[in-house]
Amino acid sequence: MTLSKKAVMIAFILFCSSFVQLLIYPSLIFVNSDTVIENEEPFIVGFSEDILISTNDGDYVHHVEPTLAINSDGKIFAGWKNADGHNTGGVRVSFSRSDNNGKTWTTPYNMPMFEGIFTGQSDPWLALYQDTIYYAYLEYSRAITSDLSQITLAKSDDYGYTWSTVSATNGAGFADKETMTIDSLGNIYVAYDDILINGTVIVRITRSINEGESFQERGIIADSRIHPIDHVGPYVTTNSENDVFVAWTWITTDYWGDIYITNSTDHGATFETKLDVNPTSENGTFTVDQTGRPKEVTLPVIRFDSNDRLYILWSELIDPDGSWGIFLRYSDDNGLTWSSRYTINQIINGNQWQPDMDIDSQGRLHISYYDQQGNSYGPYYRMAYFSSYSSTELIITDAKPIASENTSTVYTRPGDYFTIRVDSDDIPHVVWTDGRNEEMDIFYSHGITAGLSPLQKGLAIGIPISAIVI
Repeated sequence: MTLSKKAVMIAFILFCSSFVQLLIYPSLIFVNSDTVIENEEPFIVGFSEDILISTNDGDYVHHVEPTLAINSDGKIFAGWKNADGHNTGGVRVSFSRSDNNGKTWTTPYNMPMFEGIFTGQSDPWLALYQDTIYYAYLEYSRAITSDLSQITLAKSDDYGYTWSTVSATNGAGFADKETMTIDSLGNIYVAYDDILINGTVIVRITRSINEGESFQERGIIADSRIHPIDHVGPYVTTNSENDVFVAWTWITTDYWGDIYITNSTDHGATFETKLDVNPTSENGTFTVDQTGRPKEVTLPVIRFDSNDRLYILWSELIDPDGSWGIFLRYSDDNGLTWSSRYTINQIINGNQWQPDMDIDSQGRLHISYYDQQGNSYGPYYRMAYFSSYSSTELIITDAKPIASENTSTVYTRPGDYFTIRVDSDDIPHVVWTDGRNEEMDIFYSHGITAGLSPLQKGLAIGIPISAIVI
């Protein structure tokens, strides 16, 4: 049979149309011949101009460990800690706000000291609930007449113009490494390390049921007197049933340990049996620089998506090459069983550490982390998702640099975390620590979409995307 020129032309047009559709819409994942699962825009093609927000160098030159929160009106709130040295402890914590979706920022100011006591401050953590800002931070007395050590909770109902403060903890030792979450009913949970004078570490959790006006100590999550040697970095979150989940690093032998998780169905009063997320791998640890100051450390991040799938993200020191890498697992049964390990960092060489993640309205993971190659490091971004809920193939977009410049490894400690959060339009916003100006500063950037014609957008996003399963 001989095809007419018209038939040949129609067939050619249909072929070209299918090919162009792949270029325009790389988010269409073709599972089989009759099933198309669409992952909607936006896809992030790059990041906006770096904006310096830690402009308050008058008292403290170095600024590290930024935290971030975003409301539905485009207001963005940022906090960080200030220090005398690039690798020293915190002295004060600061706050700044953007009223126009990150374009400009208010002049930073230091947060109030609890009851006027002369304190040092550290470990900032921001959260929002119904446009009320909650700012948790560590406070310790710098006055001889006081032995204060607590996590302070500052609350603002006017976007940070005024604050009220309350003690959010009542431990027996030095309060450290807190995280905070707020459940759907407005209950506020703070998990923290309580470090006693003899070195014992007790991981505790507190709760406020009156919008942060007061807190009560709830349950004990871990105690190094019962489960030696050390426990560090509890990360707290809740699921749709408002059950409480906490993950942390349990150091068991000679500075090595692993990520453990537990949960509470009675609002933190009691906790279930601790479960090892990586029973076949004991690579959680920490490193120090030549002066003995901390560098990289294994600290987990946990989040639920809208279907109550629990994700856990962490960095670990990988044998035998001795470099840091980033891994992800998920659980569909509240942490009883876990998926395979997924490698998140696209480049295996060098060190990748200090990951954070947020989950958007489509269930996609927006992930940030530091990547060190040679004698410099910088923040990178990847987005990860599954082609269907039953799929085990994690699709990960190519790694994109967030910052326009890197930081020299001379600056050994950019804090213990930096933060990524998505807004109501599924756009990621990032604050990170940056040493480009020969001091540690806090910079801000947000993800950008192509903003071009459909064909240009497809080409800008690029094909292929990476899929890694380990």
